[in-house]
Amino acid sequence: MSARVVAPELAGLKIVIMVGTFVRGGCERQAFLLARDLIHKHGLNAEVWALKFPGEYSQEFEAAGIPTKTLHFQHPRYGWVQHSWPVLRELKKSRVDILLPFTTWPNVVAGLTWRVAGVRLCIWGERHAGGERIPGVERVAVTQYRRFVANSTAGVEFLANVMRVKREYLSFVPNGIELPNIAPSTEWRAKLGLKPDQLLVVKVANVTNFKDHATLLRAWKIVQDEWQDDARPVLALAGYLTQDVYPECERITREAGLQSTVRFLGGIRDVPALLNACDLAAFSSRKEGMPNGVLECMAAGKAVVASDLPGIRDALGPEPDGVLVPPGDAGQFARRLLDMLRNPQRRAAMGEANAVRLHTEFSVERMVERHLQVIRASLTMPGQSWWRSPQLSHGRGRA
Repeated sequence: MSARVVAPELAGLKIVIMVGTFVRGGCERQAFLLARDLIHKHGLNAEVWALKFPGEYSQEFEAAGIPTKTLHFQHPRYGWVQHSWPVLRELKKSRVDILLPFTTWPNVVAGLTWRVAGVRLCIWGERHAGGERIPGVERVAVTQYRRFVANSTAGVEFLANVMRVKREYLSFVPNGIELPNIAPSTEWRAKLGLKPDQLLVVKVANVTNFKDHATLLRAWKIVQDEWQDDARPVLALAGYLTQDVYPECERITREAGLQSTVRFLGGIRDVPALLNACDLAAFSSRKEGMPNGVLECMAAGKAVVASDLPGIRDALGPEPDGVLVPPGDAGQFARRLLDMLRNPQRRAAMGEANAVRLHTEFSVERMVERHLQVIRASLTMPGQSWWRSPQLSHGRGRA
């Protein structure tokens, strides 16, 4: 598809999407898809910057023709102005016109720097629905914004009710996911040492605190205890193993005697192939925006058993049938897993429905177009007072 400029006011403007790191994750994947389509389908000048950690994922950006930059920002406990100076300097040097930070740290750093750096427009990107907070400085940074985007209804409510942002300055832009094009393969099943009749359950999420792998592992112990057949199902966990959480997960696995049916895969590149090989997806979490780890499973045509959170309901639909569990409830999670594992017809029907919903509601094209609509509208916003608190409604400067 040839590149086209979607709006005259965006031609020639430099757009930077700012992420925390170039470690592979849902946020970084959304940045990749947005930047790729802005450049190659809409003919715009876009780059992706990370605050720190170049990471192997930056190579995939560059290979796709997406310019990248790592700012080597150090997370401070104090002295925010001093630590943010290198970011401000780079924004000025690169003559950035539009800045789109994703997640809390980029939102805060961008909020403290964009006006002084001469950036024309900066849009807060809420992707954790308040799951990651930076006390004090976060509330200072949010006052510097005039426009906000959240990828979940939970994110919208967090910004409106906790951060006290006017609802008319909030936009809901769901994630976009590409449908995988994978031929059936037994490669992953062979890698995992599975027998032909052995069921495979997969969770796609980096092993972090709020992804709550511990609840899923405790549920898996119940599944194993109640399973009657010889070929016990296997649980594969695909995601980076963080040093502050993985040791606890490994301990739970060891003490529950689950080593033979749990596989910690670490970060992998061929997630669609792994999902293609599985029979059921699981996603336990305590707080979410809209998780790619659910959407990718839907794109693969898999049924998903998951924690009952607003962002997950955004993904699966308003009335998912018997697959949502209260966060942290290992007993109910186990029961839902057992129900689905024992019913292949139901798994297939729900997987097909998930694939249809993904295609109609969460295409990359729709996500990109909604971002562009917010950008265009924000560039033409009048300079009115916008903040809910009267004492914060003056001195906003440019858009």
